[in-house]
Amino acid sequence: MAATGGSGSAAAAATGAHLRVNNIEVVYDHVILVLQGVSLEVPEGGIVALLGANGAGKTTTLKAVSNLLRTERGKVTKGSIELMGERVEHRSPPELVRMGCIQVMEGRRCFAHLTVEENLLTGAFTRQDGKAAINADLEKVYGYFPQLKERRSSLAGPMSTRAASAARRRIEWARCSITAACWRRCFRPKRSGTPS
Repeated sequence: MAATGGSGSAAAAATGAHLRVNNIEVVYDHVILVLQGVSLEVPEGGIVALLGANGAGKTTTLKAVSNLLRTERGKVTKGSIELMGERVEHRSPPELVRMGCIQVMEGRRCFAHLTVEENLLTGAFTRQDGKAAINADLEKVYGYFPQLKERRSSLAGPMSTRAASAARRRIEWARCSITAACWRRCFRPKRSGTPS
């Protein structure tokens, strides 16, 4: 998940938290309690890791923050989620993306029929700050991921080797950066601690 500034930045700065999850409870199908009492804070410019065994609620917590629970008939029934000091649990996922809350899903999801650069530019779909700003961010991304610049005209798929899988993951991270024009994000780690 990435996050950028917005209307609640002053309130968030006063508390030091960029993202705050306050004692949330998540229920699926109106009866299945899957999370209870989860709280966390991500300070401005900070990194927080969610660690736990399979089924512990890491992905559900991230889906609650990104407001992606409805697709699985889930709902935050108690507590609150604040991004930059603003309550966001009733915001739509597209609104959260425009605020800079992006979840990099597991599974190395790229559009195999598009070039690497076209994949990156799909991240700019919701941006309204103009082509010059998007191109500047694209060049910044290429600075962080020079391998992607070398392959910018190549198709993103099919990629079946381990190196190709890592390239797809770089595309996902870079696309996230283009989406929000910022450099903080949250990922779902594998057991080994490396991004999956």
